[in-house]
Amino acid sequence: MQTQYINEMLTIPEVEICQVICVTDDEVHLKIKPVAYTQCCPSCHSGEEVIRKGSNGSRTVRHLSIFGKKTYLQVPSIRLYCVLCQVGFVWSYGFVGPKKRYTWLFENQVTEQSFGSTVAHSALMQQTPASTVQRMHCAAIPLESARLSEQAWHQAKESKGLVLGVDDFAIKKGHRYNTGIHDLKGGTMLDLLPGRTLRDLRDYDTQHPIFRQLNPKVVVMDLAPSYHKWISECFPNAIRTADRFHVHGYVIQALQTVRKSVQGELPPRAKTLLKANHQLLNPQWNLLQEESKKRLKQLLSLSPLLCSVWEWKEAFTAWYDESPDVLIATRRFKQWCEQGERIGHPAVTRALKTMHNWQEEIINYHRCRWTNATVEGRHNRIKAFQRRHYFTRNHDYYKAGILVECNRHQLSG
Repeated sequence: MQTQYINEMLTIPEVEICQVICVTDDEVHLKIKPVAYTQCCPSCHSGEEVIRKGSNGSRTVRHLSIFGKKTYLQVPSIRLYCVLCQVGFVWSYGFVGPKKRYTWLFENQVTEQSFGSTVAHSALMQQTPASTVQRMHCAAIPLESARLSEQAWHQAKESKGLVLGVDDFAIKKGHRYNTGIHDLKGGTMLDLLPGRTLRDLRDYDTQHPIFRQLNPKVVVMDLAPSYHKWISECFPNAIRTADRFHVHGYVIQALQTVRKSVQGELPPRAKTLLKANHQLLNPQWNLLQEESKKRLKQLLSLSPLLCSVWEWKEAFTAWYDESPDVLIATRRFKQWCEQGERIGHPAVTRALKTMHNWQEEIINYHRCRWTNATVEGRHNRIKAFQRRHYFTRNHDYYKAGILVECNRHQLSG
């Protein structure tokens, strides 16, 4: 093959191939030289008085693969001399850094592949030492995180009708938590702050004045009092909406509590049947398969109390799905609460107390139908990142890695 075609495949305009040194089963070695004869002086920036004064040999540089083979370039270290400044210097290449053994294009490919993957997998794919991939990845993460965060914040500030999502996830279940701030409309994660207490949230607000510059129309969160108090202080005009997923969890919890109380009073065979199939009580009826519906009917026939609580749970799902506006939703919510009060079980009463306390935030869902569903999916991605990186101790790198993990698919390169 003519070297001119290989030059086009290299995508390095400043050099050209002068010799194909060798080609093996998995490697290609090429000798290259600069297209230009001289280079401008770094001191006076003049190229007219620069002359060549030999070479210091060459170095081997890894480049992007060609023909499915690892490609190595023999890059000459050409000595130059500026007659005007009387300064000697070495040829500076734009496609590879000084004393580097990998081209910028190769490093970009390795780091891009390492995002969302493990270092070991990326090293295997590129046939490169894992320590080298780890070094490239660690060097690229802060820069990539800063670039993506700048885009995300700019997009949030320019957004009309901004919708924020606030939710926490566990670093160590029951001990340490982080709180994420998400742009639900833009599909990005804006920031990550340590802790979830009101004091932690206020400290973040003080240290990051850019957060106050946002103008959200809606903020979606769970029923944690610290979140609602913090948001009401920062954005008093925003609509605070209780996340549907978390609110529905209180109803499911009440249903399962009733199931446990009923289960203890049943005969052994019925008790075993109910315990083995208790998960069928949670999903919505129309989402179940025919076989699952038959088993669920069998479970509900075991206890009238369990059947009435399950119908109460189904009515709550229907309230979310079928209420066309706020006025009708308010009226139907009152009817649903009355249905639960007629049941009279302590678990249902406790759930209704929570619903009454947060009635306005729950009904606000029908003012602007947003949930934290995408945030929950993002939490799964964060957990996968934590498992891959073994809970790295460097907080800055940990935070930057999570922001890249959550934003790299959404924002442009």
